[in-house]
Amino acid sequence: MKLSDIFTLLVLSFLAWLLYSLAVAIYNITLHPLAKYPGPKLYAAFTFPHYWQIYNGDQASYVKELHERYGDVVRWAPGLLSFNNPQAFRDIYGTQKGKKMLEKDPEFYKDSFDPEGADSLLEADDATHQRQRRVISHAFSEQALRDQEGIIMGFCNMLISKLHDQIEGPNKGKVDMVRWLNFTTFDIVGDLAFAESFQALEKGEYHFWMATIFHNMKIGVFFRVAKAYPIFNRILMTIVGMIPAAAETIKKLQNDTKDKTMRRINSKTDRKDFISHFLRHNDDEKGGVSTEEIISNAGLFIVAGSETSATLLSGMFFYLLKNPDYMTKLKEEVRSSFTNTEDMTFASQTRLPYLQACIEETLRIYPPVPAELPRVTPPEGVIINGEMIPGNISVGVPHYGMFHSEKNFKNASSYRLERWLGDPAYASDDLTAVQPFSVGTRNCIGKNLAYAEIRSIMCRILWNFELELCPESNNWNQQKVYFLWEKPPLMIKLTARI
Repeated sequence: MKLSDIFTLLVLSFLAWLLYSLAVAIYNITLHPLAKYPGPKLYAAFTFPHYWQIYNGDQASYVKELHERYGDVVRWAPGLLSFNNPQAFRDIYGTQKGKKMLEKDPEFYKDSFDPEGADSLLEADDATHQRQRRVISHAFSEQALRDQEGIIMGFCNMLISKLHDQIEGPNKGKVDMVRWLNFTTFDIVGDLAFAESFQALEKGEYHFWMATIFHNMKIGVFFRVAKAYPIFNRILMTIVGMIPAAAETIKKLQNDTKDKTMRRINSKTDRKDFISHFLRHNDDEKGGVSTEEIISNAGLFIVAGSETSATLLSGMFFYLLKNPDYMTKLKEEVRSSFTNTEDMTFASQTRLPYLQACIEETLRIYPPVPAELPRVTPPEGVIINGEMIPGNISVGVPHYGMFHSEKNFKNASSYRLERWLGDPAYASDDLTAVQPFSVGTRNCIGKNLAYAEIRSIMCRILWNFELELCPESNNWNQQKVYFLWEKPPLMIKLTARI
């Protein structure tokens, strides 16, 4: 074939692709089942703008702006609708009598961290989720939480000791609080899952496991975008396959998770942790969980049970230090409620209403998972917020957008504890709109553990230290989102409480 013929073929192929893309765009804007819904036309016509926002880490803030411009329902991809009100949240994620729950969007959830090829609670279909949750829920019961209290408190006390060491060290108490909170929460969940911590607190450095997860969050978003374009994805996978270090890193992480889980399963310890509850309640006759599923869920719990708590705590410190009157009142509540740290138990810490208001307001203004978690409508369609939505459509409610909506909250962009403390000025706030742990039978299984962990760490730090936000962290909350927040260092000056 002549060079000129090859060139002609390429030009014709490009023109054919261009005409096809134009035809699809016209269809998406005019004849698509979602054509009537408001949103930017470019996003309705093509998938690329949607994925570009995700790749750039601007998804959360951009969708919030779209809802402010277009209203409660926005179409910001050809086959995707974003909702922004509490009723839609309940319709999409909740459980309704006589109705099947909306399935999770496989485009978003598949290829999650899954070392043995078994679905964890995160990816599982409804039947698998119900079977797994029946066994796994015992590890997160009130009794299990009481059994785990000593383990968690031990790491909280180690954190305080390490922070005191920082005051005596060369930086004179200037610390990156994000790092120390991540060390703590990863060690806690690692110990509860594997009966061995990552020793991050002890060593004051990120374990390979932790560093790999943080690094792969952003890379994971890139691969998610690539999957939307099969040709590009195949090229990318070929390139990645040619880089031994990339494959080795992922394999090491998978093997490490498997090895840690199997060591715990095969150990003869009688300690009360996650695995002990899994094994005790794993009844095959009622539908148990396989070893592969235990491994997959152990990996899930490390990420979901540590990074989110550390994020929430980091946000609490930032917003309280930016609002010193609130910080003063919280310190007064904590320091007047206990005579020493031994009095700080899971039970006693629940009796601190001001602390609880701080937690709830931080969950609202800085939700650990800011973007939507998409579901797919059934083929026959479904009613969402009083309107019939066509079948096979991706739908979701962005936490950040709904929690920051002026329709749901007065002064939505401001950190205001009064809305949680019965102030009449905020009587119009719809507090049910704040659902960071989701709703229904697929809500976050570790909610009670997260609250206990957050209260314990916060109480001990405020009991022991005075804190000051360093100037370089004044704009710490200006962050990108790659499924989770990309948190920069949160520099805080600690001094020992006199």
